[in-house]
Amino acid sequence: MYVCLCKGLREAEFPALASCHGSCLEAMKRAMGLDDSCCGRCEERLEDMIRSCSGCLTKK
Repeated sequence: MYVCLCKGLREAEFPALASCHGSCLEAMKRAMGLDDSCCGRCEERLEDMIRSCSGCLTKK
């Protein structure tokens, strides 16, 4: 499933980004390449996904 259609980022790629950039929303947005040209629909789920990935990473 795609997280960001504008940038072509898939849900499977998201945990790797989260492990590199932690729980900082702005760092994740930069890492994903989100800018003013994007539709912004993925940003609605971004915080929840970061929180979810961070929880998985800390449990390992």
